[in-house]
Amino acid sequence: MRAQAANLLSASRVLLALAWLMAFKADYTGAIGLGSIAIAGAVSDLLDGRVARRMGIAGGVGRWLDSIADIIFVLTALCCEAWSGALPFYIPALIAISFSQYAIDSMVFSGAPIKSRLGHLGGIINFALVIVLAFAPPPARSGIMLRDLSPLLAVFYMAAIGERVVGYFRRTT
Repeated sequence: MRAQAANLLSASRVLLALAWLMAFKADYTGAIGLGSIAIAGAVSDLLDGRVARRMGIAGGVGRWLDSIADIIFVLTALCCEAWSGALPFYIPALIAISFSQYAIDSMVFSGAPIKSRLGHLGGIINFALVIVLAFAPPPARSGIMLRDLSPLLAVFYMAAIGERVVGYFRRTT
């Protein structure tokens, strides 16, 4: 069981995504409920890699589980928020495209997740978005600055996608 602690931390984000979805469906969108889920998701993401490295089991299936759990959690939360009008649907769509590109790139070129500066920063921004939206009061969600900043976020995600495209050409030439 101890050997699987890191994987259990990663897998917990899938359960937290289900909890977010159920909370949204039940219209339980208060800061305490969604905020607790968002913080638990971010903490599990911070700890899973550290636990794996400390136990000497970093890599392989755990790396993929971490990445997949991240995207399931983030996209579930942000799609719910987009559904509520808190941010445009193109933000979770760009995140999904960026992650798909990362996964395909990693599988085709190395068989393991390939790190990217903008991709790593994107992961941090993804969790920050989830946390900010979780703690935003429901009536203000549609009027908060995130909606106004969405075009800037879109430019960032497109730059992350572009960084990988440039990386393709560098590797093939």
